[in-house]
Amino acid sequence: MAVTVLEVLKHLPRTNCGDCGQNTCLAFATQVIKEGEDLSRCPHLPETARQMEAAVQAQQRAGVGRRRESIAISLEVLQAKVAPLNFAALAPGLGAAFGSEAGRPYLTLPYFGHRLQVFKDELRYPPGAPADPWDAILLYNYIASRGSKPPTGEWIAYHSLPNSVSKAKTLVRLEKKLAAHFAGQAGQLRERAVGLGAELTAVGEDADLQAIFWPLPRVPLLLLFWDTEAEEGFEPQARFLFDASVSIYLDLESILFLVEHLMDRLMD
Repeated sequence: MAVTVLEVLKHLPRTNCGDCGQNTCLAFATQVIKEGEDLSRCPHLPETARQMEAAVQAQQRAGVGRRRESIAISLEVLQAKVAPLNFAALAPGLGAAFGSEAGRPYLTLPYFGHRLQVFKDELRYPPGAPADPWDAILLYNYIASRGSKPPTGEWIAYHSLPNSVSKAKTLVRLEKKLAAHFAGQAGQLRERAVGLGAELTAVGEDADLQAIFWPLPRVPLLLLFWDTEAEEGFEPQARFLFDASVSIYLDLESILFLVEHLMDRLMD
């Protein structure tokens, strides 16, 4: 029988202490079941919860297997989609460099500080660059867009994109996670952002930090961060904004993956 969110919640302390990184025990239980979070991230885990840990881990492993199969299918579809494309013609519009190896065309794309080679049937990382199977999905989506429009400079919210309502909650959860991680540490967030090549800017907001990241050549992300103000009762807040042209290059899922990837680097 599958372990449910409520089953996990019944075995948690339900004090909503936040020591696991989530605001509530329910949110943590949801992360365990839906996102594969490690149950031991709760530092106050009672023995009753530890007894079902093996069942949760087995369920998570099964979920990973299904996700890998889904990635493989999606990748095969996307590679078939880019196979007939003229990489040399697409390169300038995508901000990529065209190359060829033994008659195999490829695009070199700057991606989170690394230069990746994207062949029509292979994604090649430089030595030392961390690999993630979702990278290929995102990069082939980017190439398949055949986009050539430069960024507009107009920043928009994720929820303003078509058909994004059901997925907007995921972005809100990610923003809350980032804000909680850097609460009282705006200076450290600034250092991490600059270390990742971000451009500190000002776009008319009163945020403590405004930073533009360029994970892909035509897809800038703007991070706004307001630090906690204990005296005035203000909680920390983080918000991601996107260039108005973002939907030309990436689908909604890929945009969320890009945000999560950036957060991993900021919080590592």
